[in-house]
Amino acid sequence: MKKLIITLFALSVMSVVSSASLTKEQTESLNEKIKEYDYVGSFSENRALVIKDNKAGFINKSGDVVIPLQYEKVVSFRNLFRNGIWCDESVGVIDSMGNRLVPEGKVKRILQIPQGRFWEINKFPDFKSLDIVQIETEPGKTITYCFEFGKLLFTMDNDWPVVNYYTGRILSTTQKKKKKYLGEEDLKKLGFQDVSNVYHCGSFGYTTGECLVLKKNDKFGIVDMNFKEVYPFVCNNSHLEYVDGTVLVNEVVYHEDGDLGLMVFPFTTSIYKDKKVLANNLFCTREMYGKYVFFEGGQTSFMDYLEQSLGIKTPESAKKIKLYTLDGKEVESIAFGQNRFRLVDKEGVSSWIYEDAKGNAIIKEPVELVSGKFGEKVIAIQTASSIQNGLEIFIDIATGDTAWFPESAFCGMIFPFPYLEAGLIKVSDLSRYDYKYSPLTDYYVTSSRRDNELNLKFMRREEYDDSTRKSLYKIKNTETNKLIEKEFQQIDSFSDELLLVRFNNRWYFLNDEGEGIK
Repeated sequence: MKKLIITLFALSVMSVVSSASLTKEQTESLNEKIKEYDYVGSFSENRALVIKDNKAGFINKSGDVVIPLQYEKVVSFRNLFRNGIWCDESVGVIDSMGNRLVPEGKVKRILQIPQGRFWEINKFPDFKSLDIVQIETEPGKTITYCFEFGKLLFTMDNDWPVVNYYTGRILSTTQKKKKKYLGEEDLKKLGFQDVSNVYHCGSFGYTTGECLVLKKNDKFGIVDMNFKEVYPFVCNNSHLEYVDGTVLVNEVVYHEDGDLGLMVFPFTTSIYKDKKVLANNLFCTREMYGKYVFFEGGQTSFMDYLEQSLGIKTPESAKKIKLYTLDGKEVESIAFGQNRFRLVDKEGVSSWIYEDAKGNAIIKEPVELVSGKFGEKVIAIQTASSIQNGLEIFIDIATGDTAWFPESAFCGMIFPFPYLEAGLIKVSDLSRYDYKYSPLTDYYVTSSRRDNELNLKFMRREEYDDSTRKSLYKIKNTETNKLIEKEFQQIDSFSDELLLVRFNNRWYFLNDEGEGIK
């Protein structure tokens, strides 16, 4: 094990590679070298999977083979190198030179780290540093390897470490000045329940911010990643949230929808901080923005459902929209640049208006917040007329600028909000996009900033051919507004500043100028 740790440390230093894009000539040379392969994967950390005659290996950006084509029955074609390691159920775990990082011959299966509600190795969307691999060495016996930035951090026998979904930190305690990482079995020994679901957003073990929600003695509470109690174990459900030292305690209502299935709505929320309840029983659905919590009041149809179907009488205050800070103070307006949202009350019903510093309405109608579209840089709102016309309105939080954007412009893709939030585009940029084209992919936290920029620079359009029942893709350079004069059978997204495409039944790479095919 000591030898393995030393090897990994050395490899983590060696794995630092250049991700600079290639020149036209270099890209064409690379494409000439890969024409012999049956399959080529995207580059990551200067490694790309290639397959010929059912044997797989890896090449570098020069097209040279750096890990010989020796692996058979590779399962994870689309897995990428990350933090200097690569995983596959058949091959096992290897470093960037092909050295095995777990004992050869003992790999029987690899369980995968979490991504949302399912598990996937090396593609975790919210943090980059952690890789967890579980190996079955014999029936009923497993070893879990936890790598951090490619270096072996620790192993566990027959257990899973407890990981914060949002930060990637592992639940731990300090014993005799050494950190002990805790797994599911450790938590069970301490009396915690339902710990097998601790990773997931859901009924149990909802990870939130810097903390974890756990269950003990049939009550829920919150601990931080050093296992210190943040909120006492007194809550009847797991819908607790931790934000910058404040806990939101949500009482919920479950609503069974025939099309959507079981839906969970916050019914009332209390704001808890420094062992005190700062605001109690605030009604109905709420959204977060920075240091603020919006309480949107109840929709009439939802309140009618609560009363008629569940016998829950909603209070008159349900008609009120409220705005609170995370310190439990109620406020009536919030600034966006020189402009502001302000709450107004008309005939007992409150609503938002968007106005300038002099009180002149910028948007003539009352506005509603778009659920889930909140960030540090941009929020999204709607009005009655924008809903009717299928539009969202984006507001730049720093400047107060607005842009109207078709909801259906990108066929359900979540663009442009994450790109706006990441600062890769501005609200004022939205008018320059051709809505017939979409980014090569949604914004990915784990991609480099440059790759995300390139996935936005080159946008694609899918055209479906009914006669062949196949799709063809066109690519436009949004900086030059010119099409690449090819119809591609397959398009990936930029990784290591190279774009993998399939054209005329061959694999090619394009560089950051869209060059590479002669």
